Amino acid sequence: MTKKPLVIAMAIALSSTAISAKTFAQQAESVAEFDEVLVTATRISEKASDTSRSLAVIGEEELQQLQPASVAQALKNEANINVSNGPRASSQGIEIRGLGGQRVLQTIDGARQNTNSGHRGTYFMDPELLKSVEVIRGPASSLWGSGAIGGVVALNTKSARDMLDEGDTFGGYLKQGFETNGDKIKTSGAIYGVADKFDWLINGSYNDSNNIKMGNDQTLANSGSERTSGLMKFGWEPSEGQRLQLSGRISDTDELVPSNPAAEVGSSVPLIQRKTKDKNLTLDYSLNPTQNAYLDLNATLYWNGTDYDEDRVTKGQIDSTEYETIGFSVNNSSILGATTLVYGIDGYQDTIKTVRDDSGQAGQRPEDIDGKTTVWGAFAKADIGLTDTLSLEVAARYDTFENESINLGESSDDNALSPSLGLVWKTTDWLTLSARYDEAFRAPSIEEMYSTGTHYCIPPIPGFLPNGLCNTFEINPDLQAEKAKNKEIKADMRFSNLAGNDELAITLNVFRNDVDDFIEQSVSNPLMGIPGLEQTTSWDNVDEAKLTGFEFSTRYRYEQTRLTLNYGQTEGKNKNSGEYLTNIPAKKLVADLSQAVMEGDVKFGTRITYVADQEQMPDSYTAQYEDYKLWDVYVAWEPAMGTLEGLRVDFAIENIGDEEYRQAWQNLYEQGRNFKLSARYNF
Repeated sequence: MTKKPLVIAMAIALSSTAISAKTFAQQAESVAEFDEVLVTATRISEKASDTSRSLAVIGEEELQQLQPASVAQALKNEANINVSNGPRASSQGIEIRGLGGQRVLQTIDGARQNTNSGHRGTYFMDPELLKSVEVIRGPASSLWGSGAIGGVVALNTKSARDMLDEGDTFGGYLKQGFETNGDKIKTSGAIYGVADKFDWLINGSYNDSNNIKMGNDQTLANSGSERTSGLMKFGWEPSEGQRLQLSGRISDTDELVPSNPAAEVGSSVPLIQRKTKDKNLTLDYSLNPTQNAYLDLNATLYWNGTDYDEDRVTKGQIDSTEYETIGFSVNNSSILGATTLVYGIDGYQDTIKTVRDDSGQAGQRPEDIDGKTTVWGAFAKADIGLTDTLSLEVAARYDTFENESINLGESSDDNALSPSLGLVWKTTDWLTLSARYDEAFRAPSIEEMYSTGTHYCIPPIPGFLPNGLCNTFEINPDLQAEKAKNKEIKADMRFSNLAGNDELAITLNVFRNDVDDFIEQSVSNPLMGIPGLEQTTSWDNVDEAKLTGFEFSTRYRYEQTRLTLNYGQTEGKNKNSGEYLTNIPAKKLVADLSQAVMEGDVKFGTRITYVADQEQMPDSYTAQYEDYKLWDVYVAWEPAMGTLEGLRVDFAIENIGDEEYRQAWQNLYEQGRNFKLSARYNF
């Protein structure tokens, strides 16, 4: 009898905790490198090892080493995190434990990014402008509200004070990169400085690429793109512990792609010239006076605007989609004895306006959308130290949300309470066990509730469908929010000086996430040609899902040698029928081994990725997704002293074997062999 993944994972966790304390406890000391990772995606700055949540963190060093073309690519080696929507970087998304799209919340410097429309891309940030990427795996609505039902991807941008050495007041860098696959050119640069109480940064990048080559030298037509990105930050610190910062971002992408970039051009997928402009302004204020345990205030006011202009070149039509978000967040942290209390309020309003040109197809296109979503929320989280080794986290958030279709004169409103509970037990110096429970939700969008017009039309077919037929959208003002209940246990082990100058970190998370009222697009398709039968499309609450699985991560350092192992697996089933769900990722193992030489100036490494067959599929599903293996190598050179100080060169070969492979549930094969080279000079 085959054991269930959850049972196996729990057995691993229990056997791990049973390791003889006599063997390890005498050698365990505070970890020097692995325990220094700080995160802010949990609404408070804390060590990743201190939280009961499952986290993945990609720092600036790893970002430079990976040279990713998108935020999603920066996370592709992490357990239970997958890249969705094919190899076109501009459209790639992130799936966490089988959930993606609007079920994963994206933030940039604490500001929500709510843009989401059809098959269009939503991750516009050039990784070159990032300091780090933090991921919460699993529901986090008690902190962030709607959209965090699958997790949170928190992007943190660079600042002048991060990039300047102590005592320096001015600096900058120039970076040039090249990739053979798609003949991609990547250019970026920045200047930054500090003057007394002021600091500033201006950062920009330019990417230009041709068509991507998939495995075995197959070319993916219409996969090139051109992108410019910019970031500006101005900070003022009038007194110790007080900071005011204004930042602005812009991203401009121009590409000739299918209307669905996760597919190829076809009869139902026209070719479009898409120009995407994403803009942001954020004003941050923080106040944290020294020796004041009650005041650690952070306030954020932000505006996002995203415009998609689309020339449907094969149809002779011009479409546009405009998103706009204005929002704020105010939260404070207070230390009351053994309790840390974080509490705050936030709110935002999203507006969407679309134009769907029906030139040459009168009555055969979706109708225009003019709508807005308004959300208000308040939350509180208490970390309570019960004893020296036992702590309790209690959190809750209340949200109210309203969707309004201005053009239809329709509206709907609802509210949600998202509680969570976590328990952390530091059993020994080297082992921490934790358990948590989270409830989360995702409110339906304007498009899901109030889309109207024609979805698609089928032309007349003589003898079978003489008049043709059209499928029309049907509104659903009663659409309910998706809801999740997640149970999770975690074991975190940290050791040092096991064999000399070394350290070891092992983390295991086991989860079960029950998601109800899944929102899915339903397309009715009765027998064509029979009079009186309507062809409609709507979004409905359909499935009740049970997601179970675990992620296992191990990091080991011996002097300048480092080994990382990440493994993740998720199983998704319909709770009512017991049938497997679609869009659940296959099991994935990533092993990364690196060695630093020449006193750390040179680092070289190799990475192996193995993804298993996806055999867990609905009974009616006929597609096959076979297993595949990828081999990468990389080298980094960064002289610490001498005339070349400030120079960094990164070289990598990805998919050395030019493997032709396709991820489960994706239509397109992924990128083949790729040589990457970049040189950066700091001054």
